[in-house]
Amino acid sequence: MELNALLFPAPPPSYELEEFKDELIWVPRDDKSNISIPCLLLQCEEGSSKILLYFHGNAEDLGLTFDMMDLFRTILKIHVLSMEYPGYGLYSGKPNATRILEDANCVFSFVENVLKVQPSNIFVFGRSIGSGPATWLARHRYPGCLLLMSAYTSIRAVVRNIAGKLAQYLVAERFKNIDCMPYIQCPAFFVHGQKDTLIPYSHSQKLHENCSGASFLHLPPEMDHNNFEYYEDLLLPIATFWNNSQIDVRPDPEGEPYLTVPQEFFIMPEEQPLPKNKGRVNKLMRRFS
Repeated sequence: MELNALLFPAPPPSYELEEFKDELIWVPRDDKSNISIPCLLLQCEEGSSKILLYFHGNAEDLGLTFDMMDLFRTILKIHVLSMEYPGYGLYSGKPNATRILEDANCVFSFVENVLKVQPSNIFVFGRSIGSGPATWLARHRYPGCLLLMSAYTSIRAVVRNIAGKLAQYLVAERFKNIDCMPYIQCPAFFVHGQKDTLIPYSHSQKLHENCSGASFLHLPPEMDHNNFEYYEDLLLPIATFWNNSQIDVRPDPEGEPYLTVPQEFFIMPEEQPLPKNKGRVNKLMRRFS
């Protein structure tokens, strides 16, 4: 059974090419396709020694993630970069797990090799479906820390919860986060609402229990999959986690407080195909998932 349409519903674009002129960059893929990955880069005005790679949920695109990224930047004082998924926003193509992992690896390499950020200064954050690429990077690229929100042990486990035991065997396994946990060496943070009925918080409990590195689990009692308090449920617990893990995001006195992005990456490649107009969705009319 092909679940791409269910896992990646690809909402109508919430943003246009001209909307984020100062934040939208194009990261080349590591192949001969001449296709680049649309990403939003928000730099902390006060400067920071760290950058957060954010992988969004399956019912949002870069435009819908902007407000959350901006909170990370302004409240947590960190640079933030979010990657688009194929078939979402301005990124043409069909979304699938393999393509998303390839793109996540490309973006991580871009931050390390072009933006000149050491892996230990790169944090990865995954929300819901985005916990898949974030966890994969934490296993294979050794970032400074891993942050997961409403994560799952595996896609099959989510299907089992929604459709029953038999249905799980009708889908191909992908994003098996639980298998990565014994290999996670960086500090890990898990936040999951106790009222989440789509992905029960027991998923994050199992991930936390199987994580080989130092990990912190936060289970807000009133939070569900889409509704939460930014400060009490997310931002303050992350700040506490960083403090307990002795993670300092302030600018390094001996380093550069800002990221230098070559101008060429702000220009969409001429060969870049754009998706057909799906109709633009108002940010206020969609909910995260």
